[in-house]
Amino acid sequence: MSSSIRAILSRASRSYVLFVAIGLVVGLTLAPVAFQATSSDGTVAVVPLSGGITGGTSASVGSMLEQAREDPDIEAVVIVSNSGGGSASASEELYLEAKRTSEQMPVVAYVDSAALSGAYYTIAPADTIYAKPASLVGSVGTLANAPTSVEPNTIIATTGSNKLSGGDSREFYTILETLSNSFYNAVEDGRDGRLDITRSELAEAKLYSGAQAVENGMADRIGDRRSAVRAAADQAELDDYDVQILRPNRQALFLSRNSYLASNAPDKRMVSSDYFFDPDDAAPTFLMLPGSYVVDTENEPTTAARNATRPAATAREEVRA
Repeated sequence: MSSSIRAILSRASRSYVLFVAIGLVVGLTLAPVAFQATSSDGTVAVVPLSGGITGGTSASVGSMLEQAREDPDIEAVVIVSNSGGGSASASEELYLEAKRTSEQMPVVAYVDSAALSGAYYTIAPADTIYAKPASLVGSVGTLANAPTSVEPNTIIATTGSNKLSGGDSREFYTILETLSNSFYNAVEDGRDGRLDITRSELAEAKLYSGAQAVENGMADRIGDRRSAVRAAADQAELDDYDVQILRPNRQALFLSRNSYLASNAPDKRMVSSDYFFDPDDAAPTFLMLPGSYVVDTENEPTTAARNATRPAATAREEVRA
């Protein structure tokens, strides 16, 4: 009887020792991970801006910027631009979201392939703009397809003297110039004295390489996304930090700093102006795209704000003036 008890106790003792040994091994294995997870000072969020800027783009990118503002762990944001611009109203919406974010935390922009027109409008509030030497930057301005005429025999009745035309042609050009002036003001405000070109030179809507943009003050430094992420962390005073690639609808891809810096995210996508124009739409479409994206045709005339020639006033318009 006593020998059976001793055997049972011996087996229990060996099992206990084995259990403790396994626990120690597992604990030592997971300890560095746990330590790393708790040692981070904060998170740098990466917000991709890719492809043409539409209402859907402003909604998705805007939701990511809002997510960054509301997340207590996120201390800085990096906007990675691979966009040639797009809709004027959507670009303005993104500018306001980026500006709102920059008032709350450091915002750094990184121009990967391009930040043109509406995309540059979006990143204008950034504290620092990084670009590669071959990145494309600029094209500050607005263009639109001229409004087409409406056949009177397709309309039964209207209210308002301008219901068919939307107003005389001078009002169309006034809208175009107003949008462009808002764009110029946003760039000058965001650059805060760092521009080495005049407002008239800015309004020429030139495209610059990343190296040229650094020289004329439209960008701050030559660098890659590693540089941009580290600059954002430095501005937020983060020594140890994680990187979070944000996605729409509050989805996030959580990566360690080293994993993100070694990756190729985010992807690059560009689109042409055909994506924005509706040939059957009689109303003008205001865009913030490089003029080289647009091919003028007889049926789809396109007007840039700076090069627009105001038509002479008709006798009826002169009476109104």
